Amino acid sequence: MIRRACQRGLTLLEMLLALAAGALLLSAALPMLNLTMSAATTAATADQVDVDRQAAFAIERIAAIVRATPPVILAAQDSSTSGAWFKPSTFQLSGTQLVEQRDPDPALHVLADSVTDFSITNLPVSDGRQLVQVSLTLAPKNSTASTTVTSVMRMGWTQ
Repeated sequence: MIRRACQRGLTLLEMLLALAAGALLLSAALPMLNLTMSAATTAATADQVDVDRQAAFAIERIAAIVRATPPVILAAQDSSTSGAWFKPSTFQLSGTQLVEQRDPDPALHVLADSVTDFSITNLPVSDGRQLVQVSLTLAPKNSTASTTVTSVMRMGWTQ
């Protein structure tokens, strides 16, 4: 009489069927994973674009005021504010916002959010006109990346 040994483990056919079923499940799940990853990348890119636009707007606004100010020799002052340099406008950091105040209006006009550093300094006079350097650093919320914009402007100079 022939005795059959007790079968242990999987047959080759069972193994191939299990691999095929797993491959089908993975092929259905991969597009969802790609969508999730691209959505996160798009959100981070949108935040960076917004920060870049805010920085450009703030620098252009300050440049317009600097160029419209009659050329004078500026006295040294704290670099975190424009003080009385460009009366009637004053630029300063208020928390994480770069704001402009225009006399006699007491309201603060926000030029940029998420500002981590702001400085405005006078440079040596060139061609009889004062040079002003403005530096602005912004960092999007929930990000380690930051954008720094530095611009040098000449007072009383319009193109």
